[in-house]
Amino acid sequence: MSIGKIIFRVDDRLIHGQVIEGWIKYLKLKNLILLNDRIAGDPLQKMIYSSIVPPECALTIIDKNSFTDDFLHKLTNKTMILVESVTDLYDLKNILNGEYYINVGCVASREHKIEITDTVFLDLNEIRMLSELREIYDIHIKKLPWETEVEIKNFLHLLEENG
Repeated sequence: MSIGKIIFRVDDRLIHGQVIEGWIKYLKLKNLILLNDRIAGDPLQKMIYSSIVPPECALTIIDKNSFTDDFLHKLTNKTMILVESVTDLYDLKNILNGEYYINVGCVASREHKIEITDTVFLDLNEIRMLSELREIYDIHIKKLPWETEVEIKNFLHLLEENG
């Protein structure tokens, strides 16, 4: 497995068992950045999320406006940046300019979504956004670090088949 020092993960469940046991503990991550406007603005949710992260991993909860180029480049090894949606990841594209491991872990099934794996369902707009990001970065789909990953090579055929 080749995972760079900074991991971006899309997971609409945010911090949960797979993230804690699978990613943080397995990869011995030292920093978890939860990038979410809703949670960053809610003291109760911030307290709840802060209570479930293992003490050996520092949790920072910030909103999108605080996630700047300077903030990103100050991050050190063993860091995961967790976002809730493909749109949240795509919104960061203008400040991404390094070697990152981009993982799509869980995007739940909703109406008009196409099943990519058993945990990732994407609509056409999400496929377009990931296809654009895929031109710059390798993007992998997997729930846990030790699983066989599905690399997003090109989903444009899904747009043609469903568009």
